[in-house]
Amino acid sequence: MIDLQKIIDGFFIEKDITHERLYNFSIDNIQKMVNNNAGGIYDDNIANTKAAAENFQTAMSKTTGDTGTRIGGTTAKDLQRTAIEEYLAIQILNAAVVFNGKKTANYMETYPNGMDSFYSVSKETFATNVEALIKKANKFETILGTTFKTTITAMYSTYSTADDNQVDATADVSDDIKDENTAAIALADQLTDNLFDIARNNRRSTTAITTFFTLSLLYPQHRKQIKKGKPEKHSETEVCTIEYSAGKRTHIHNTGAAKLTFGMKLGGLKVGATITLLPDEKANEPFSFYFTNGDSLYVVNNEDVPGMYQLDIVA
Repeated sequence: MIDLQKIIDGFFIEKDITHERLYNFSIDNIQKMVNNNAGGIYDDNIANTKAAAENFQTAMSKTTGDTGTRIGGTTAKDLQRTAIEEYLAIQILNAAVVFNGKKTANYMETYPNGMDSFYSVSKETFATNVEALIKKANKFETILGTTFKTTITAMYSTYSTADDNQVDATADVSDDIKDENTAAIALADQLTDNLFDIARNNRRSTTAITTFFTLSLLYPQHRKQIKKGKPEKHSETEVCTIEYSAGKRTHIHNTGAAKLTFGMKLGGLKVGATITLLPDEKANEPFSFYFTNGDSLYVVNNEDVPGMYQLDIVA
């Protein structure tokens, strides 16, 4: 049965059509209409498609730029957190000395959980614990020293600023993605209008589609990449770099004896959801399951034995 609703909904917006391919397809369509525009019949289509494509390209460029800013902000925040952790790892030893031991009341009040308050905790817990430590640095300034108080306060201020900037950049990227998606729909709608006009002007033609459109620009070649690995115990390793497309799928089989976790990175940073597989378990998820964008896949083995897997990427 003919799906008439598809005509109402429009074409060219599908999970397998990336925004870059949609843009390239539209530019190709514009040029083909220019080359086959006898009597200026497609003048309005050409002008409207150019405007929609330019707006779409601007939106994509803004998303790319702000994503870079967000990644940079995240990196700055993470580097400053690491610097704080390294600084406190040294200072906690000094605190044990000046407080005359780790069992004293003042030491326990200042570092109730030792370095566990700062390592491998959420950013919210980390912030809470550093703020609490700064209060103790002020309370015990005469014992811990003014240098410690001023240094940790300044380091945390830098961290907080980086965190605020990263939060702002994340919000910008979220807005950018919405704007980019809106621009993509507008361009897809215009391309659908072009298709209808071309169909009306070329009724029963067997060559009109190939004359005005290059459908191969919309979809990647169907291919399968096979990646096999043996991640060492207590390791995090890269599986492979990827060309992101929401519709590409990851077929994963944990063929070893260790539990493995697979995820996606963007600009070297972990993003989105992960998949954890027990030995002999399998998973079949699209790239979009992990995140809205990415440039590599990684695997984590936290077990005491080496792991083994096969990961197929199907486009």
